[in-house]
Amino acid sequence: MLYPLIAVNEIEPALKNQLIISTVLMTIGIAIVSWVALPSSFTIFNFGTQKVVKNWQLFLCVAVGLWAGLIIGFVTEYYTSNAYSPVQDVADSCRTGAATNVIFGLALGYKSVIIPIFSIAVSIFVSFSFAAMYGIAVAALGMLSTIATGLSIDAYGPISDNAGGIAEMAGMSHRIRERTDALDAAGNTTAAIGKNLRFYSKLLTHLCAAAFFRVFAIGSAALVSLALFGAFVSRASISTVDVLTPKVFIGLIVGAMLPYWFSAMTMKSVGSAALKMVEEVRRQFKTIPGLLEGTAKPDYATCVKISTDASIKEMIPPGALVMLTPLIVGIFFGVETLSGVLAGALVSGVQVAISASNTGGAWDNAKKYIEAGVSEHAMSLGPKGSDPHKAAVIGDTIGDPLKDTSGPSLNILIKLMAVESLVFAPFFATHGGLLFKIF
Repeated sequence: MLYPLIAVNEIEPALKNQLIISTVLMTIGIAIVSWVALPSSFTIFNFGTQKVVKNWQLFLCVAVGLWAGLIIGFVTEYYTSNAYSPVQDVADSCRTGAATNVIFGLALGYKSVIIPIFSIAVSIFVSFSFAAMYGIAVAALGMLSTIATGLSIDAYGPISDNAGGIAEMAGMSHRIRERTDALDAAGNTTAAIGKNLRFYSKLLTHLCAAAFFRVFAIGSAALVSLALFGAFVSRASISTVDVLTPKVFIGLIVGAMLPYWFSAMTMKSVGSAALKMVEEVRRQFKTIPGLLEGTAKPDYATCVKISTDASIKEMIPPGALVMLTPLIVGIFFGVETLSGVLAGALVSGVQVAISASNTGGAWDNAKKYIEAGVSEHAMSLGPKGSDPHKAAVIGDTIGDPLKDTSGPSLNILIKLMAVESLVFAPFFATHGGLLFKIF
């Protein structure tokens, strides 16, 4: 779909309409396929019991995941777009410095979790009522049915951002930079929505087998992880997961801690790489004659090497945490404790990922809101270089690792742990729990 754009304020609605139209068309298509391809009723098995499901019930399971994801997307847009009051309030808080900007941004991220979590809860209840764990699994598929549009939206943000960077390095006109900034601001919002939706859909599947698309990712991850959790419980022959049992409860507590441990690793990795980069830039300014005046070219290769080396080496500790946790818990503490770990990581990870993603997106767009100066309020905050703008830049710098590293990477934490636990479930059920067997 192509949309001719005349004004800057038309960019974001054009991107949003892509997801709305694809959701409506997908709903109609799923309804037709459910009516034509499925029998009027069929039987599914859920933890040893049989349940009769009608074709219209299965359609509703898919539809509830599809439309719940769209709702989450709109909520994310509201909290990360500079066209609405939350981001404008964050920008206004920059009047008094970076500290208040950080406080307002964190509060925005925490508050933005409320409606998505309610949407997740309603979606789980409806889909489970109609088709048990199978309903949750197809709800995740419903969420992912607009993945083609979502991926296009997700790719839009980085492309616009890099185009702006190229325009600035090439010394192109200020008018071109203004246009790329407008495109990038819209891309931040749509990317945040997408990543949250992906995480949401993977949460529901864990119990069964830039901000628009960033939240889309988080949402879908939630559904998938919920379904995988259900598959693990079934394959490990666990009759019930009782949180009042010490084995399960200690796993729940540890699992809820893992997203924070994982986020700490990724955030510190970004900080370490940034520190090395700043030191290298300072070294070049001191040792390369004419660099500060713009008459000499910087050593780009060394800076690129620092980034690529950090991206590879700093991946090892977080990756080891994700891969080793299910193995250690399953072997030494058993499947009951591991089920608690998976549930705790799932519930905690969703909250942390959504808040981190939306906080980072809001800080980024608050900075661009001040720089654009398209409204009287934005102009009152001053041009580039003003004190409010400097405070906004600090918030944006803090938010980048939140929205681009820690938030999205939590998808991997909850999904990969669930997949690994599912693969080793029979082994853990037979040979796991060594510590409890000894003591």
